[in-house]
Amino acid sequence: MQKTSFIKTSQVYLIFAVSGATALIYQVLWSRWLGLVFGNTTTSVSIVLASFMSGLALGSWGAGRFLHRIANPMRAYAFLEFGIGICALCFPVLSQFTDFIYTMAVSPESTAGFSLLVKGSLAFLLLLIPTTLMGATLPLLTDFFRRSPRHTGSWKVGLLYAANTLGAALGITAAGFLLIELLGIFATTMTAAVLNVSIAFIAFLLSSQVGNIPPKAAGSNDQKLNLTGRLAVAVLTASGAAALASEVLWTRMIETLIGNSTYAFSMIVLLYLVGIAAGSFIMSLAVNRVKGLPFWLASVQMAMGIWVIIALFLFDGIIKNVSLYSGIAVPLSVMFWNYLKVMIVLLPLSVLSGACFPLATRIVEPGSEDASGILIAKAYAWNTAGAVVGSLGAGFLIAPLFDYYNSLYLLALLYCLTAFIAYLTIDLINRRAGLKRTGTVLTSIAAAALIAATITNISGSNRFKTHVETAHSLYKVVYHQPGLQGVTTVIKKNNEATADLLLVNGMGMTVKVTDTKMMAHLPMLFHPDPQDTLVICFGMGTTYRSAIAYGGNVTVVELVKEVFDAFDFFYDDAARVRSYPKGRMIVNDGRNFLKLSHEKYDVITIDPPPPIDAAGVNNLYSREFLEMAKSHLKKGGIMAHWIPFPGSRSGIDDKPTFNMLFQTFADVFPYVYMIRGYHYLGLHVLGSTEPLNISMDLLKNRLSRKNITDDVTEWDPVPFAYFEEIRPFVRTQISRESVTDDHPLLEFYLLRTWKEKGKKVFVYNYW
Repeated sequence: MQKTSFIKTSQVYLIFAVSGATALIYQVLWSRWLGLVFGNTTTSVSIVLASFMSGLALGSWGAGRFLHRIANPMRAYAFLEFGIGICALCFPVLSQFTDFIYTMAVSPESTAGFSLLVKGSLAFLLLLIPTTLMGATLPLLTDFFRRSPRHTGSWKVGLLYAANTLGAALGITAAGFLLIELLGIFATTMTAAVLNVSIAFIAFLLSSQVGNIPPKAAGSNDQKLNLTGRLAVAVLTASGAAALASEVLWTRMIETLIGNSTYAFSMIVLLYLVGIAAGSFIMSLAVNRVKGLPFWLASVQMAMGIWVIIALFLFDGIIKNVSLYSGIAVPLSVMFWNYLKVMIVLLPLSVLSGACFPLATRIVEPGSEDASGILIAKAYAWNTAGAVVGSLGAGFLIAPLFDYYNSLYLLALLYCLTAFIAYLTIDLINRRAGLKRTGTVLTSIAAAALIAATITNISGSNRFKTHVETAHSLYKVVYHQPGLQGVTTVIKKNNEATADLLLVNGMGMTVKVTDTKMMAHLPMLFHPDPQDTLVICFGMGTTYRSAIAYGGNVTVVELVKEVFDAFDFFYDDAARVRSYPKGRMIVNDGRNFLKLSHEKYDVITIDPPPPIDAAGVNNLYSREFLEMAKSHLKKGGIMAHWIPFPGSRSGIDDKPTFNMLFQTFADVFPYVYMIRGYHYLGLHVLGSTEPLNISMDLLKNRLSRKNITDDVTEWDPVPFAYFEEIRPFVRTQISRESVTDDHPLLEFYLLRTWKEKGKKVFVYNYW
């Protein structure tokens, strides 16, 4: 008997669970890190996720090629975990080098295709080594169990997959809810790296209890799949594509209900991973007793398609329940309970998804007690390759072309189509008549009917538009367009000539209000000669429209292309504004544009969309961003920022957060001036490297120009006395904390809010 019989199986499951936790921590952290490098765009996120999955697929494939030569899989696994930890320790330096290459290769004038090519290449190369090492771990541990004589009666590769996935759930919990807020991005990365090195040490100790097995005893690398095995791998590939597409599309759908919160996204991933782990665990215990495995694998795909359709209908009831809290300050417990109610709809889908891997791998290895690492490597590589296709397909094809509901009906179509093809293939393989074949034929017909139903729903009327107009009878949806960055919607009152509400992914971005005009007027009125102005975040175009009244060069950067397209619905003079000869409208992440640009400006003004505690907005309030903006100011230039007041339903719900944002701004600019918003919604802050000449004579001269005065007073009779309220900030420490890229405290507020027994405004949605 080999020494492996003395190793407790639970120890292997435990270290693989911790390995799964570190992998998810890295996925979260590296995505954030590379978001700062490539821009906080959907395309960048899709590229990073696809690069991550590509490395996993490559690692699994490579393990399958060389596994037959490895005498001690546990020792090889130890070296892999050690390598992952070393890569994580080096990642901060490597990401800085990647940033340097990216800024050298790409400029604001680069074509979208070239920019995507550079991003994809750099992301793949940066993530190649650590993710390849991660991808090889499952085949190695699978083959370790294969060579062990211990008998358990369970399908160990499925249990390994379940343990790793459960660990991933713990990883997203640790990173998303605790570690980033407590330690920051860098320290959390180092913590995960230490865990990998610790796993390597434990695995090395375990490997010393294992006698080496000659390579020929471990099997060869030319193991072939039979026809049924190839069907299982094909279904597993399609399932991997659907699973990643599902994560992307369901996230966008749920975002319309509960907002683009970092915690909401973490809960989506957490619940999905818990379901996958549960499904894999349950099926691994039962799979050796299940008959007709190919039929059940196909049926699980059809069940997932059916559940997607059911879940979409369940949303109507969920919406009514959750909308009771919209715009109301609630305790964190209530907020997270509402998150859970929305996301619980995904649990059956994720459980079914988790059951696929044990089913498929049992079909691949039909006769043995434990799976061969070589065959599992093939199956896992194809499953992960499917995930790459699903990530890219959802981000670059489905999301830009289909609405919320339609994109998910398309997902249901993919599941049902996979089931239908699998049923037909099973029927061709088993041509014998009988009850089993009758069942296959009937389920094939049912799958075909579901395919027809999903196609009908996709081609039908827009369900989101119908729902909004039914719920808000005084309003009409006049523009509703999906795009790469989200779905843009314009709503207007039935009796109004122009629209007054802009939504992106169901969330209100801005309204027509004088405070938005002042984001342009305040810095430009107090600058002696504003010839070059940069506006970050277009929204309805109000700030840009006000800025061109001064006659200088005005550049505006907006992340969502469709927001530019929607501008005509908000203003009668939209054509005049668009044709302004000194204006430029650029589609890009504002921070990324500044990083790539070498231009200098007299005025930079920014109005991040609410809620400003949403995922990604931290990047436009951090000290590093403000330093970057300051470096793009000319001598005497002015940076204008907007900090909402607590209680304005804009994402700041307590005074400490407001003070933290103001302190961050004051830490960057030596001269800071402030004036409250005209409607008391927030504070305008102006920063400069030199003292401003607050000249009332200059102000009167500027306001004597009719086009400027007309714009200032278009909606409100703003008196001259309002501008006289501007005051310099008297230097004092108002907050011990500040917002940085490493400590994104604007997004991660759970622990300090819980400690202070504070409340958060539940995001208002228009469903």
